[in-house]
Amino acid sequence: MGINVNEQDAAYLMGGAKPRISSVLISDSAWLNNPRVRDIYAQMGLKRNGTDLPDAYLVPEVNRALAEEIDMARLTTLIAEEREKRPEFAEWLDARFVSDWGKADLPGCAQGTVGAAIRTFIEESGMEIDFMFRGEPADDFMYLVKRRVQNHDIEHILTGLDPSPVGEIALIVANTVACFNYFTPELAQMLSFQPMFLASTSLMRMACHYPSVTPAMLEGFALGQALGAKQERPFFMIQWEDWIDTPIAEARRHFHFEDGPPSGHWGWTFDAAKG
Repeated sequence: MGINVNEQDAAYLMGGAKPRISSVLISDSAWLNNPRVRDIYAQMGLKRNGTDLPDAYLVPEVNRALAEEIDMARLTTLIAEEREKRPEFAEWLDARFVSDWGKADLPGCAQGTVGAAIRTFIEESGMEIDFMFRGEPADDFMYLVKRRVQNHDIEHILTGLDPSPVGEIALIVANTVACFNYFTPELAQMLSFQPMFLASTSLMRMACHYPSVTPAMLEGFALGQALGAKQERPFFMIQWEDWIDTPIAEARRHFHFEDGPPSGHWGWTFDAAKG
């Protein structure tokens, strides 16, 4: 890599083929043909993690770009088909359960329980569980997204895949694998576009600028895959509100979260993946 390839080797790699001649970019990939997607993918994969902006600063632009190419009508159809095949999934969607709890709702949870860990997180971070997509979901997909967001920080706590630069990606991988385990490949793919966009560009960003973090990122991919492969359903379908009085160790055993790293394992990457 980074070494000039001689003409003979180049010919071998290129297979003697030539692309069509055109005055515009040609490909049957809608993602490649979309200039907004190309630009933001390159930015996210090749930029540095500066100290002037939050790490998630460009995520709204990522979402806008992907929204231009995701076929929402097809996504709606796939969710409806999955409803028919999976009564458990249909029941979960129809229940429309949402959480609006804060630290005041968890005072009675004993130390070492899921509820106590969530209470500590809310107290220390100042964040709320319901911090995005507020209000009544408009449809099944938006309900799914709302619960995915509401469960996100709890998943960090319970899996041990922390909110570090590596832990965030490890949790994305775990969620993606769990989705592919449960849903048809096409639906799992559509639900995973945005997360895998973030995961793949994060790995490239480490490779470009933060070589000390690259092995940890690869470890995060591996641990996330191992943890996600043990799931019987997507993480967003877990109703953690029913587990608040359960000891964390017991909840982790139940959901096969043993593949998570020890506490603080990736804490050093907060600084190592910056600047």
